[in-house]
Parts: sequence; structure tokens; C-alpha cells
Amino acid sequence: MHGFTVLELMIGVAVAAILAVVAAPSLRDFTNETRLRSMSSQLVSDLNFARLEAIKRNARVLVCAKDAAANTCATATNWQNGWLVCYDADSDDACDATIATDPNPMKIAGALNATLQLTSTSTFIRFNPVGTANSAAVLTLKGTWTGSGTRTASVAGTGYITSAKN
Repeated sequence: MHGFTVLELMIGVAVAAILAVVAAPSLRDFTNETRLRSMSSQLVSDLNFARLEAIKRNARVLVCAKDAAANTCATATNWQNGWLVCYDADSDDACDATIATDPNPMKIAGALNATLQLTSTSTFIRFNPVGTANSAAVLTLKGTWTGSGTRTASVAGTGYITSAKN
């Protein structure tokens, strides 16, 4: 007869359990770091999108913290609720109203995962028609877990956007 004895099966289960206990923390750290990298990439991508839209539209485009209750700009440096990319043709530092041919905001990033924190040195970043920014800003994304890395997205007054892992 072929097969496994109960003793062999129990040893196999014990080895699998030990491997699972050893691998679980590494998998959790990998998942968290992947989430951090992904959100950082999305943020930098949306900042570049906003800059290019400002140049293309020959109008001001804002990137701002999203209000928790509505798709409007919040007046906070905590961007935990996500962010908006919207045009601001009337130069009032707020998203313009949507018209049938031109929806606004152009992009909406949802709230961040509870394990991530995003703060900024500014409540909004405004890109002007020539691609410059209203002022320099640094957005800092970090995880809430022990040993978490930090990623920053910096926007220079010239409109140049950089990303760094700290």
C-alpha cells in the first residue's frame, strides 16, 4: 500500500506551521511597503498630471487635500482623505464648478489606507499656465508600522517635481 502514515502527516503539518509563522511577518512588511510605494507613485503621477494640464489648458490647476464630506478642497495640511486635481480658471484657489463639457475635479484620489499618513507643508499646490508652482511644497508619506520608510514628493517653485525615499 502507498500513502503517508499519521506520523509523517503530523510532521509535515508541523513543518508547514513553522514556515508560516516565520514567513507571515515578512509578508506583512512586504505588503505594507508595496502599499507605501504604490501610493507615492500615484501622488507623483497626479502632481505631474496637474502640471501638464495647467500647461495644456493655459490655466491654473490645483492639487489639494480632499474634504472628507465632499469633493472639494479642504483647508488642511493632512491629506489623509485623499486629494483632488482640479482646474481653477477664475484664480480663486478653489475648484471651479463642473460644466457639461469639462468635468471638475479632473482626478480624485480616495482616502489613504489606515496604515499610511500623508501630510504636506501646504494646503494646496497650484500650477500656473507656464508650469510653475505657487510655492515650494513637500508632501511626506509614511507608514504607521514599526520600521516604516518615508517617501517625499517635493514640488519646487519652478514646478519641478521630485520623489525620494528616506
